Amino acid sequence: MSGAYDEFRQLLQQKRFRDAVLLAERQVLQSPSSDAFWLTQLAVALLRTEDCEPALQAARKALEAEPSNPYAVVTAADALLGLQKHEEALACYRECLGSPRLAARARKGILDSLSRLKRWEEMLARLAEWALPGEESAAGKVKALAGLKRTEEAIAECRAWLAKMPDHPPALWAMTELEVERDGLEPVLERMARTVRIPSLPPVYREIYASLCRKAGRPEEALKEYEKLEAQGAGPRATRQQAFLLAKTGKEREAIPLLEELLRADPRDMYLHSSYEAACRRVGDVERAINFYQALLSLHPEAKGLYGRIKALHRALERAP
Repeated sequence: MSGAYDEFRQLLQQKRFRDAVLLAERQVLQSPSSDAFWLTQLAVALLRTEDCEPALQAARKALEAEPSNPYAVVTAADALLGLQKHEEALACYRECLGSPRLAARARKGILDSLSRLKRWEEMLARLAEWALPGEESAAGKVKALAGLKRTEEAIAECRAWLAKMPDHPPALWAMTELEVERDGLEPVLERMARTVRIPSLPPVYREIYASLCRKAGRPEEALKEYEKLEAQGAGPRATRQQAFLLAKTGKEREAIPLLEELLRADPRDMYLHSSYEAACRRVGDVERAINFYQALLSLHPEAKGLYGRIKALHRALERAP
């Protein structure tokens, strides 16, 4: 089993999730029905492919075989969270708090569940009880305080967070949202316009400014900022926003190559697929999308969902006048 498990872990590390699913399925068939280990690994691999319902079924079969298996419980919790069954997920995560190896994962899952349920007071109580280190505690407190509309307290927490972690992107994004809530969009936009003139600051400030320009209905200004970010090599997040904005503002032919670049890196991103296919349809170039997806399959053979997309595009092409 150790050899198969080593191969399984390697497949996960390589992001070959479909291959990991197939390997785990083979091991399940070869194992006794009372063996919860490979059923749990199958659930883990299915979660990586975002197939939450089959993952939950596999985890529950593992629990039928071994009801006290904490790894099966926490994997079931992850699947329930993915299915937006937040109360059930919360109950499962709570079961794992007593496991030394899974306690940190259980605490994170509890906080995620409470956040999605908007149970902000309980979230604050848990954070106070656990005294989590650094960023995890700060991010949770800011989110809960913001959810309770205790904006000034949330801003104070953000300032403390940034004092410990200067220029930290999640803290900066949270601070910006809170300032917009308190002061309105235009004053924050003006302040950020002055801030981005400081050349020594990291790209996240320009990314935030571009986002504010979008919200203010200034797409051309936002695009200029995204172009500067691309020239600075700011990374896929900025490229993603630039591509979406180009596609929404009638510049599909500029957006399409960017969307293709992003899909080569992450063929599982449904938002990228939707934007890409819509852009190709609007410019009347469905064949390009078909050819691109076929090439993408050669790069990512595990991305089986591309077959369905290719079929749908072929049907769209046949229906076209």
